[in-house]
Parts: sequence; C-alpha cells; structure tokens
Amino acid sequence: MPNNNIPQILIQPLKPALIAGVAQKLPVLIRVQAPDAVATEKKVRKPFHLALVIDRSGSMSGPPLAEAVRCAKHITDQLAPTDTASLVVFDDRVQTLVPARPVGDRRALHLALSRVHSGGSTNLHGGWQTGADGLLPGAAEAALARVILLSDGNANVGDITDTAGIAALCAQAAERGVTTSTYGLGRDFNEELMVEMAKRGSGNHYYGDTAADLFEPFAEEFDFISALCARHVRLSLVGAPGVNVRLLNDYPVEGDAGIPVIRLPDIAFGAEAWALVELEITAGLAVEGSGQLLQAAVTASTPEGEPLSFADALLTLPAMPVSAWEALLNDPLVVTRQAELAAGKLLEQARTAAEHGDWTTVERLLSEARQRFAEQPWVIEVLESMAELARSMDTARFRKEALYSSRKMSSRISAKEELNFDSLDAEAASISFLRRKIAQGKAQFDKPDDSQK
Repeated sequence: MPNNNIPQILIQPLKPALIAGVAQKLPVLIRVQAPDAVATEKKVRKPFHLALVIDRSGSMSGPPLAEAVRCAKHITDQLAPTDTASLVVFDDRVQTLVPARPVGDRRALHLALSRVHSGGSTNLHGGWQTGADGLLPGAAEAALARVILLSDGNANVGDITDTAGIAALCAQAAERGVTTSTYGLGRDFNEELMVEMAKRGSGNHYYGDTAADLFEPFAEEFDFISALCARHVRLSLVGAPGVNVRLLNDYPVEGDAGIPVIRLPDIAFGAEAWALVELEITAGLAVEGSGQLLQAAVTASTPEGEPLSFADALLTLPAMPVSAWEALLNDPLVVTRQAELAAGKLLEQARTAAEHGDWTTVERLLSEARQRFAEQPWVIEVLESMAELARSMDTARFRKEALYSSRKMSSRISAKEELNFDSLDAEAASISFLRRKIAQGKAQFDKPDDSQK
C-alpha cells in the first residue's frame, strides 16, 4: 500500500505479467507522489518572489484590463509582507511601476495597480524580460521566483517577436531559477507562444475566454504555489538490456536517448505527477523467472532548496502463456491515463482540421472519440464541450480550447487518490489546482464576484 507520508515512486503496468516467448509492447504508468501536508507543521518558508507582468495594450482597454488588475491585486493580497513582488506593464513601451522588493504593507502595489491604464502595441518579450530580470538577482534566495505574464495579444513589437526565440529565453531563465506562468485572454492572443513560454519556462499556462474567466486560474496558481512541495523534478528511467523505453507524454526530455531524464511538473503536497511510457520488450526477456525490466529514480528539491529523497522503484514481471495473460484485468488507472493522452492527441488533430476550415473532419474526429472513450467520464465531458464549440465554427476559440485541453490531459498533476469524475459539483470539492475542468477557458468553480470588479 502507498505511504502518503513520504515521497515515493509507484510503477503500474497495464497488466501484471508478460506474454511468454514473444516480443511485445507494455504500457507502464510512473507515478511520482509528494507526501500529504502535515496540518500541525508550521515551517518558516523562504519568501516567494513574483513579477506581475500585465499587457496594457489598446486591446486590453476596459473590462479585460480591469480584471487583470483585480487578479493581480488578489495575488498581492495573498503574499506575506516578507515576500517579494514587482509590477511591470507593457504596450509598445515597458514600464516598471514597482521594482522587485518586499511586499510590506502592499500600499505601493495597490497604488500602482490603481493607476494602470491602456496604451498601444504589444512588446510582450520586453515586458517578460523586464519582469524576469528583476527577479534573477534574488532567485537563489526564493522558495519560488516566477514571472506571471498576462496578455490578450501577440508579440508584435520589440527586439524578439518569434515563439522559438522568446521560449528559449524562458528556458534559460528557468535554468537560472526564474520560472514563467502565462495567462492568455480572449480570442486573439498567440496560444502557441503562451503555452510554449510556460512549458519551456517550467511554469503553468492558462487562458480565459473573457475577462471574467481570469480570476479562477489566478487563484488556482497561487493555491498551487502555496502548497508547493517538490521542485526541479527529474525522472530517470533505465530499461534492462533488451527493453526500449518510449515516453508518451509531451514532457521535455534531457540527456541521451539511452537513459531518458524526464522533466516532470512541480508537485504540490498531496498530489502526484505522472508519466506514461511504453516498454518495447524483446522475446528473449519474456521468459519464466525473468529479471528486472525497468528502474525509476527521481531527483527533486523542496522550495527551500533541500534535496527531496525518493526511493528507487523497480518493475519485475512474470511471464505466462497468452491464454492466462488474456484473463488478467487491465489496471484501470493506466487505462484512464492512456485515454487522456489519446484524447489529447485527437484534439490536436481536430485543432489542425479546424485551422484549415475542415469542420466535417472535426465533427467526425470528435464523434469517433466520444464512442472510443465512452467509459471515461471526464474525457467525455471535455469532448462534448469541444463538440459544442465546433458547432459555432469559431476557429480562434476552438483552436485555443483544443490546445489547452490537450496540454492539460498530457501534463496535469493529479490527486494521489483520484476519484471517478461524477460532476462539476463533486469536482468543486477538490483542491483548486487538482480540479478537472470541462473547458479550460471558462470559469467553472469560482464564479466572479461582481462587487470586486
């Protein structure tokens, strides 16, 4: 039985045996679990260092900018006086309204936020770079140093405007201790850029269809930061001679192909990150008394920078005749994770078809998927939502929702004991960053409070 009080690695194959004497492929789920939080434990944490970077270009005028300011104020109000925060705004120019410094009584941040107004074009790279540069000098002293970037547009002015170039800089900043989370707003922002910045920058990516949809992901981000347990999580997988390991998630992989080192998401207390791999096993290994097939090791650190110790996990399976193997039941969690990854890849295909205006193909793909994944309630709910969106033939909205939903299915952290998805009401009882949303761009659990707008 898993021990919820210690960090651990669990290995779950689709079936607990091999077919004797044949080459085969075996799906295997790797679960990297953080311990549960100890309610009575009161540790003095290192400070958070956050840079709030807000797009104030002309298209943000009105409710979008007002909601962005409200969300930024929410985050500043959650910070401790000893945390560090800065406020950067950008249009075609970049302005640091509050440099990186201890939050204190928050009055300087509140005053600066009250004076944010809309302007011109979108120097997204310049805004992000200014926020990151302000955090880099103190990153080593922080529990987490993170740029929180919000934009409703594209990087259309500035020194660097291409996705690859900006994302590469996010990766470099992450290596130096400053990560990046992005928030896209509306229908016109560049979703590939915003997702890639967060992916390469070791942060999170969110978006909102409307300004009113922004508050939920902002609150989710801070809840996650506050519950952070494991950072810089690296999963090393070593297959036995004759076993090839293929990663099925879209995680960054470091090192050589022989011993993949997979960069997993940061993990909060009470949660797990997971990876699904496929083992290609030669016939010579599928014999009675066969030895170890796979070894999994994890390195990580606490927000305070201390090493987090995980015991290595091993996978050893017996071999049996095919008739006996077929009688074994599939592991239900492995089946669920397979379905999520497969549905995510199908959404990528539907997104491509929508970009070409091929809504007939989109409808066919979603219809086939609803039949294929009929026993996966959350996946079905997402697909039904995507089908409704497809009926409007709104390419911009469909493209964004398909990308963000696909990424969520491939790289989300989850509860260690995730229950079957019954309804949004049941899911609302979960911790905010563990909730399974039906539509990534819509507020579904925390409805905006109009009095705060």
